[in-house]
Amino acid sequence: LVLPPPPPPPPPGRSRMCASMAAVARRRAAGPPALLLRCRRSPLAVATASAALAAICCAFVAVLPGDLGFLCSGRGAWPASEQRARRRRLLVAQWASRPDAKRVCDWLMPGPGQTSEQKGMEELQERWNREEAENVDKAKRTLQSPNTTIAQKRRGIEELEYWAIRRGGYDAEIVLIGALKHPDLDLAGQAHVSLKKTWESHFNAWVNSALSNAKAMTNFGKIDQAMKVYDKVIFENPVWGEGYHLRARLHNKMGNHTQTLRDLHSALEYCPNNYVTMVELGLTYMDKYQDYDKAEELMNKAGDLCPVLPIKAILGVLYSKAPYLKAKAELDAKFNVVTLEAVPQRLLPEGWIHKFEATERPNQAFLRVGAELEQWFAKVQQLNPTRHQQRKLWGMLVIAWDPDKHARELKSFTTQVHLALKDRRERELMKAGAVEGKMMEVQAPDEYDADAITFLRQIRRDRRLQREKAEAQAEMERSEAAPA
Repeated sequence: LVLPPPPPPPPPGRSRMCASMAAVARRRAAGPPALLLRCRRSPLAVATASAALAAICCAFVAVLPGDLGFLCSGRGAWPASEQRARRRRLLVAQWASRPDAKRVCDWLMPGPGQTSEQKGMEELQERWNREEAENVDKAKRTLQSPNTTIAQKRRGIEELEYWAIRRGGYDAEIVLIGALKHPDLDLAGQAHVSLKKTWESHFNAWVNSALSNAKAMTNFGKIDQAMKVYDKVIFENPVWGEGYHLRARLHNKMGNHTQTLRDLHSALEYCPNNYVTMVELGLTYMDKYQDYDKAEELMNKAGDLCPVLPIKAILGVLYSKAPYLKAKAELDAKFNVVTLEAVPQRLLPEGWIHKFEATERPNQAFLRVGAELEQWFAKVQQLNPTRHQQRKLWGMLVIAWDPDKHARELKSFTTQVHLALKDRRERELMKAGAVEGKMMEVQAPDEYDADAITFLRQIRRDRRLQREKAEAQAEMERSEAAPA
């Protein structure tokens, strides 16, 4: 580096301040190297700053274990800080041991490979399923109990309608279908209206709004625009039966009978208990295709599900066009009479395992069988069966629907029906064992419905106690009869 020449002495007559300002100006004009060289700190200043920094670090290290004693093992910590840390740890442990705190911690801690949003949605779905099961079971007991008023039964039907629309669950729909056979025609009519609302409503409000707009377009003659709305709804909800049902009505209005038949079959496939669709499909077969056998089959199914429909009038017109069907219908009616001696043939697996839904759509088939069983049970209740008769009927059904007796491709369908029958049989037999003779019409207590495993253990425990009591009594009789 080229050092600038030393500043000349100030000329006479000028002050030292002016000379220093002139020197600063020359240093700035000399460039960065000269400036850096002249601004270098002295060794004494650097040593002083280093010593001060070392003192600050030592003080911080000495204070840290005392103030944050809960982060270290406690070595070198001040006694007061250690006590505060111990109290803090004790309070945290006491809070974590509380049941509500454990639930919060479990809810906040997602599992491996799971985000907090997925964990929250899983907890929400679990809570909804629990609430649905509890409220549907309560409404079912209200409908079947002889000790409830008509107003309470109506409230039970409204509760079932709410859960059937909101969650689309099978349980609420099956109980509503069973209520169609209630002796009170007003309650049966209310159940019919609730089922129609359930099938016509979608849980998504935007879908319902689009369907309302499509119906308004149809009323104003805008058929093409309404058809586009129905096509979009079906494309976005391909397993919702009511979309196909509404589009079938529009096709029928336009005169497209082939598309009408196709959409009605699709609607009945995805909603197998919709007896309104059954009636419309039967009328299509009867009027447009003159297929009276299929029309009669569909009408009989709809009439069995919903007695409030005017099926007899429609069958009268059908029998006038095909008289040979009337004798066949009278013969079939004799085999489907509800008695306490045998189960109707339509409830046995021989009438279901050969259908397409049994292997390809087991959930829809189970929904259909569940509705038939619920209605049969409602009729059996009105006959006041004894405990022996009840055990016989349930045993016939459980044995007939055993999954091991059927092919592997039917396992999903038969297992669902078999488990539902076993669960219902255990509950009903437990109720029948409470009194001799007449069967109780109220569901089992809540403690048995809450946990099936606990319920079965209770049954086994009671049976073991009864067996031990009988053995003890027999031993006592033998000891008394023995010679002294």
